[in-house]
Amino acid sequence: MNYQRTVDRIVRFQQKSFIQILRRTMAALFPLILLGCFSWLIYENLLSTDGYLGSVLHVNRWLPFRTFFLALFSDLTRVTVGWTAPFGALVSAIVTTKYYHRENPIAGAAAIVCYTAIFIHGVRGNNSVVEMRYYTAAWFLIGVIIGYVVGRIFVKYGHAATFMNLQSSNSDVITTALKNLRPFAIVVIGAFVLHLLFALYRQFGLAGMVTQWLGSLLDRNSNYLLNIILSFVNTILVWFGFAEPLTATSQAYSNEMAANLGYALTHKTAWGIPYPFTPSSLYQGFAVFGGVGLTLALIIAILWVSKDKNTCRIANYSMVPGFFNIGLPILFGSQVFLNPVFLLPFVLLSIINILVGSTLIFIHLIPPLVYPVPNGTPGIITPFIATGSNWLALIFTILLLVMDVILYIPFVKLAEKVEQRSQEIAREGNHNENH
Repeated sequence: MNYQRTVDRIVRFQQKSFIQILRRTMAALFPLILLGCFSWLIYENLLSTDGYLGSVLHVNRWLPFRTFFLALFSDLTRVTVGWTAPFGALVSAIVTTKYYHRENPIAGAAAIVCYTAIFIHGVRGNNSVVEMRYYTAAWFLIGVIIGYVVGRIFVKYGHAATFMNLQSSNSDVITTALKNLRPFAIVVIGAFVLHLLFALYRQFGLAGMVTQWLGSLLDRNSNYLLNIILSFVNTILVWFGFAEPLTATSQAYSNEMAANLGYALTHKTAWGIPYPFTPSSLYQGFAVFGGVGLTLALIIAILWVSKDKNTCRIANYSMVPGFFNIGLPILFGSQVFLNPVFLLPFVLLSIINILVGSTLIFIHLIPPLVYPVPNGTPGIITPFIATGSNWLALIFTILLLVMDVILYIPFVKLAEKVEQRSQEIAREGNHNENH
């Protein structure tokens, strides 16, 4: 009975208008995300000299025109996953008008204009170069929110787009466009005001003050509790839809990491380094198998127990990027963002892995993770490389992944129960409408 109540509560949550629009936006963008992540994998992992595949295969030695292909896939990555947030605004706005039976693609155009207008800012000292950090998947949820607000404004003040009907006359099309001038003007003016506020925020250095404060907080001697808190905050923000929220954590304790590496190189061993529990090593070593939230474990769990063909296809498509720590395809395809079904495993398993990994280091079963690893190194071999090829580290990492998969399985089954219940409710609603 309690299990069924949990299913019903989750279904009710997912039936809220914004959540439905968010889920539909993620589903609509999945092909874009999948293509972009494969391009990202080729660009950053295979063609880059500091990428894992590039360094292992020595691509720079035998691939002709490598720099040309590098630029090509860099551009493709930028216009796909690099523009996830504006695309989220575009789709969200259109889906919102459709949801309220006032379908209007003009709202989509207005949403992407608004998002771009709010966040378009030149890189310091070079206004001709736009800072792209605000357009990536890290800001996807903001894009969906902006699209949702724009869509609601068009629902209230706009006019349904009659040109969606190809039988409409040209006069009707022009009339519809003119009737949508008012909501278009409202949202663009609102975006311009937000642009000014954001410009002031940047002009007065508030962003720098926040970064400086965060840096001072992190630039201390290792604090194990702070490591756990940072990992928790980082993971839960990703669940909320901020795909890379705390980039500062990758630079945390750089002095300690340098001291560790210097000690290891001098003494030819990772045993006895001065700071064995730096957040970067623990988090990157044990908490990102497949990406934030241990998405590789989620992919394997889906392929193991899921009975839904579409879900399994999504997991299959997501396996290769996930193996190399690119988790966006499964996050979008399985609609993990703001999904209460996956909240507990997504957030807590990362913490459990860090606790287990640090315990193994503390009792000297494996050495600390000190050696640098190439970008895009598969998560399951990161501890092996970072410990200087310690085989026990590899074995324990595989066991951790098996544990994560097993713990993900009940939640994969719960997600299918929720989906089945949602479909039952939809069928009941359609039956009642027909009668």
